[in-house]
Amino acid sequence: MIKSLPIIYAIGAAQAFILAIALWNKKVNILSNRILSVWLLLLCFDLTVKAIFLSNENKVFNFSYFLIQFFPFLYASSFYIYVRTLTSGQSLHVKDLIHFLAFLVFFIVNIPALFGLFNAQPLGLRYYNSILYASSISYVTAGLVVIFRYRKNLLLQKVDIAKINLNWLMIMGYSQIVIWLIALSQWLLPVKGYNEWTIYIAVSVWILLMGYLSHSQQTIDPISHIKTRKTVIDTKKFDNVKDKIEWLVSHKNIHLKPNLTIGQLAKETGYPEYLISQYINRIHGMNFYDFINQLRIEHAKYLLHSNTKQTILDVAYACGYNSKSTFNSAFKKYTELTPSQFKQDHNS
Repeated sequence: MIKSLPIIYAIGAAQAFILAIALWNKKVNILSNRILSVWLLLLCFDLTVKAIFLSNENKVFNFSYFLIQFFPFLYASSFYIYVRTLTSGQSLHVKDLIHFLAFLVFFIVNIPALFGLFNAQPLGLRYYNSILYASSISYVTAGLVVIFRYRKNLLLQKVDIAKINLNWLMIMGYSQIVIWLIALSQWLLPVKGYNEWTIYIAVSVWILLMGYLSHSQQTIDPISHIKTRKTVIDTKKFDNVKDKIEWLVSHKNIHLKPNLTIGQLAKETGYPEYLISQYINRIHGMNFYDFINQLRIEHAKYLLHSNTKQTILDVAYACGYNSKSTFNSAFKKYTELTPSQFKQDHNS
């Protein structure tokens, strides 16, 4: 197995390099993809050094091999930064260096050892594993939390989310968890043949997976949390909000507006987003996504029942949906029937 490892690492390094170049030039999610590109270039260098070192343990490569021992401190925090910039649209700041503090500390205190100064010995290695795994698993978990919050905010603020598929991002996150759990198990349960080199086989497979997933990557619209000025529920204004929304629905058909957001509804009502969200949640017991979709489906049922000449696609567009498949899914979710079945049952 050891003899084949350099080949596996070399293949992984080549994949990482090609994918890094492709992501750097990708025209969607530009900042986050460039962060992912730099991350992959670090992995490319890491795997290349390991492949060379395993093929020929020459002292020429000792500096690079020693240096890459600190690279794992960069990987999980890079995942978190990648997810954060992707979902929030936030730019990078100097303060983001704190996410790479562990790497910087280990690198700086070991500069004498790296350059062979004063016969210095490596420092801090006694605490290396405990700090690495604690920080890395924390950062991957934090990245997944950001993804879950983003998905929740989508339902709170948007109606038309069918095109926003985050499965590829979730797979990236879960695969990171798997890799770090493998690494953690190697540290806690050392088994002969299950050594430190094995983890990089998983990393090479992960890079291959990233190559596939990058093709299905979509443009992600950043979403921020709904800003609230009050911590208490402002129930005194709920009647006013209710009257205004009902007027907009009955007189302006605002619920049928394609790509409607809670921000647009708030602007039309004259009330802040947090109050609209509180009203929908407390009075109707649902989020913005379900609230608007139910109103749309009620209108669709009326059209399907009253106008037999309209096609299903005509009704979908009339109710604010951008595709027949999205309309069919929403209709079945709230009625347990497809539009065709409903139309047949009520017009036969």
